[in-house]
Amino acid sequence: MAISTKFVLRKKRDTEETQFPIMLQIIIDRKNLLVSTRKICAEDQWQTKSQSVTKTHTKHKEINLLLRTIESEVDFMIISYGKQNKRPSFDEIKALVKKLTGGHTEPEKKRLFVLFEEHIAKLKSQNRLGSAESHNSTLKSLKHFMNQKDQDILSIGLPFINRYEQWLIDKGCTIVTRSFYLRTFRTLWKVGIKENYYPETHYPFKDFSFSKYNNPRTKKRAISKEQIELIAGAEIDPEDDSLINSRNYFLFSFYCRGLNFTDLAELKWTNIIDGELHYVRSKTKEEFRFRLHPSAAHILDYYKDLKGNSDAGFVFPILYKRHATIQSVRDRKKKILTRVNKQIKELGISLGILKPITTYVARHSYATTLRRNGISKENIGRTLGHDSLKTTDIYLEDIGDPVLDDLINSTI
Repeated sequence: MAISTKFVLRKKRDTEETQFPIMLQIIIDRKNLLVSTRKICAEDQWQTKSQSVTKTHTKHKEINLLLRTIESEVDFMIISYGKQNKRPSFDEIKALVKKLTGGHTEPEKKRLFVLFEEHIAKLKSQNRLGSAESHNSTLKSLKHFMNQKDQDILSIGLPFINRYEQWLIDKGCTIVTRSFYLRTFRTLWKVGIKENYYPETHYPFKDFSFSKYNNPRTKKRAISKEQIELIAGAEIDPEDDSLINSRNYFLFSFYCRGLNFTDLAELKWTNIIDGELHYVRSKTKEEFRFRLHPSAAHILDYYKDLKGNSDAGFVFPILYKRHATIQSVRDRKKKILTRVNKQIKELGISLGILKPITTYVARHSYATTLRRNGISKENIGRTLGHDSLKTTDIYLEDIGDPVLDDLINSTI
């Protein structure tokens, strides 16, 4: 009996895959057999009549050339066998196709969790510990969503991302948290494309709208100058070194123009020059230099001859010589920051301040206090190291614009 062949897409039912394997279909004695060409394409890029991929496929020339080569070689095999009154077996045709596609294999399939874990390991090897932590947090979230069951990335499409977003909403995640997870997921996806684990055409995020996450409104984080003074004047047991430190870190951040905790922890006495603070912000690498507020200078006086001070030249008793690696420094900062935020929040509650207080509140409160006293947004943003007024506006959305309010109310 005759042997017939043609190329087809192998489409699976009940799947979110958008890319499908291109198979060589072989019919021998009415048996329908399939052999992989190790190439894939989207359904709308496949031309059934011509058995080829459209020009919209990034590798259309390569794939079509391979398909025509397979077609020609298989036809030649069938004709050669026919001249001897024989016909090739399925295994012989399969072996021929395998030989022809051996140098044109598609990249290995990747499962989502595996890709995350490999990229996290790579980030850690590069000492990009912040990015590694972000990806690890997102991976944990996705594992929870997927009930710990890993999936081939090619099986993940836009419906999956939409369900994940809704799951985050149902769990009560804030818009900022959702934005963080989804953007990190998108970053990981681009890594997979760059590593050639799947084609550029398999990019479900292109149809996912991030517009609602572009300027997410954050919870109000600032407290008033009066509440800052309430914290500064609170009586604390002189023996409670831990709480004294937590309050000092919070107040020092406020009086030093919203100094970030990471930068605070790494301040050395060499950063204090003639009553000025000189430092480079770790996040933006921008240099800052300004005269210390008297309250900040007073806090420094407390630590000059304090027993238990850092043995590595740091101002505050956070980092010591034993913290000799990037990871140990990061772990130490995280541990102290967690303790500081817990203690300063409890102190605020004891003083009747209902708004949850963290070290980040000091930065927002600094910006808010300046705006309430007529300082321009441009100058506030400059002292905070902002590249855009939009970022400054996020800090100040807590209070509206009192300067504009006063101007309008005095005019009408």
